[in-house]
Amino acid sequence: MNQESSPEWEPKRLVIIPARGGSKRIPGKNLVDVCGRPMISYAIEAAKTSELFEEILVSSDDEEILNYAKSIKSVSTSERPRELAGDHATIFSTLKHEYNLNKKLGKNYDEIWLLSATACLINKNDLVGMSAEFLNSKSATAMLGVTEFEVPVQWAMSIGENGKLKSLDFASFGNRSQDLEKFYHDAGCLAVFSPSVFEDYENGLPEGEFEPYVLDRSRAVDIDNPEDLELVRALMSLKKTLP
Repeated sequence: MNQESSPEWEPKRLVIIPARGGSKRIPGKNLVDVCGRPMISYAIEAAKTSELFEEILVSSDDEEILNYAKSIKSVSTSERPRELAGDHATIFSTLKHEYNLNKKLGKNYDEIWLLSATACLINKNDLVGMSAEFLNSKSATAMLGVTEFEVPVQWAMSIGENGKLKSLDFASFGNRSQDLEKFYHDAGCLAVFSPSVFEDYENGLPEGEFEPYVLDRSRAVDIDNPEDLELVRALMSLKKTLP
């Protein structure tokens, strides 16, 4: 945010890494092994090596996750209330909870970041790049990491009650992909907010308030099921073998 005009001004940033312990599709997901390391360690490493953050905070309801985070230098922890760790709890409610706790402790930040514990492929350059865009924006109060759909959404199809395919926009099949409007989806791993967001909104931002930060699809893999996990393991293994 451009709250300061001085080029020497550097915002104070808090990054929150939510890591609840109740994953059903991948039990123990946030500590599961990914190429020899706990999954969450990659997000923590990206945050630390970016050198952006005044505080790196792991928020969890799980004792094992909290103990792991406590073992890492320069990482703080917060035990999340059970009501904010269920299947229907929102990420925004967790961020708001942690923001309010820090405010009560007299810790005031200019930017509140979300970094997913499953963001194994996000690196320090992504964080630094997003930071620069947010800082240079004239209007942003929130920015969301997004990535482009692999194929045009206009080509999407559903299966009708008769068992046959139904096109979302059949006429679009007559266009080349590069001639169609691009659409993006939440990468599920990265966002940044001004404190005003948590003061002004109770349940999250309304439509149209986020500015985009476009991530390469190769790093925007949200690990939600075993197939995602195997994809990330394969990508990371391939990266290690490349010159």
